[in-house]
Amino acid sequence: MTDASAPAAPSAPLVAIVTPVYNGAEFLAETMNCVQRQTYPNLVHVVLDNASTDATPEILARYRNLKVPVVTARNPSLLSMDENWNASLKLVPAEAKYFRILCADDVIFPDATTQMVAQLEADPKVMVVTSSVMRNEVREDFKWPKDRTVFEGREALQRYFTIQGTIEARQMMLRTASLRQDDPFFDLRSGHSSDIDAALRMLTRGRLGFVHEPLAMVREHPGNASQSEMRPLYMHFHDWLTILKRYGPNAFGDAYRKLERRYVRFYTRKMLIWRFIKGNHRAFTTHMDLLKQDGARPGLLEFADAAFDLVLKRLGLREGWYSYPY
Repeated sequence: MTDASAPAAPSAPLVAIVTPVYNGAEFLAETMNCVQRQTYPNLVHVVLDNASTDATPEILARYRNLKVPVVTARNPSLLSMDENWNASLKLVPAEAKYFRILCADDVIFPDATTQMVAQLEADPKVMVVTSSVMRNEVREDFKWPKDRTVFEGREALQRYFTIQGTIEARQMMLRTASLRQDDPFFDLRSGHSSDIDAALRMLTRGRLGFVHEPLAMVREHPGNASQSEMRPLYMHFHDWLTILKRYGPNAFGDAYRKLERRYVRFYTRKMLIWRFIKGNHRAFTTHMDLLKQDGARPGLLEFADAAFDLVLKRLGLREGWYSYPY
């Protein structure tokens, strides 16, 4: 389904807004509408239906011959989330200079694309642009210094891992040149954090642009992967360790090993809490298996060290973990 009836501004590079969707009928029309309302003059909306069984195809059929051209495709069978996201990126037109993922339950505000493109066009070393967001209609403080909008990649990584600058992975625009450099773009080994992994990977190559004004509203609801899959098993704890190991050395240099040890002790202690206090045997077993696959399965000595670490922390003799995940 395509429509090229709206002439593009010749000086405005093409931007592809990419929406992978699976059974997204509840919010999809609102997401589709917000793209049509963008002030930016040269857009294409790419939507990949991941073999939905609800009204998703019928909703998409309504978006023919509108201002922003819509390109749709449908998977013949269900893919995993990351596989579907990677497949959706294959549909990005070769002439697009920039792209972004827009989840089928989120909304971007009318000026979002215009502001993000402006940052990318102003500085060729900016590899990813993100912004503040409204989360379920509540504005979040992402803690980036208000007097700056561009951050060197290493500084941005340091700020991210120390919670002095948050990146909402569902709200970022990137250069399509990165799609040719990284295939698949979303790393299937990153657990549920392949999107933030992609953002951090870009920061090893260039700068971060940040728009302090909220440019999107992201929804947290029971159907989110983060709510239905990550939270019950605390998967974000292992995801954090994965990305910390990948990008922490680049960010912190010689200080990295101390940081990793602090986090591993904290993570190991959390596993004891899940098993013996919260009674979440499944979470404990899942993380033991994941760490075994990493070659880092804790044993009795590691669990004892993690427990003793809490004592030393409370006595003020050792600095404990200080930031996300909590």
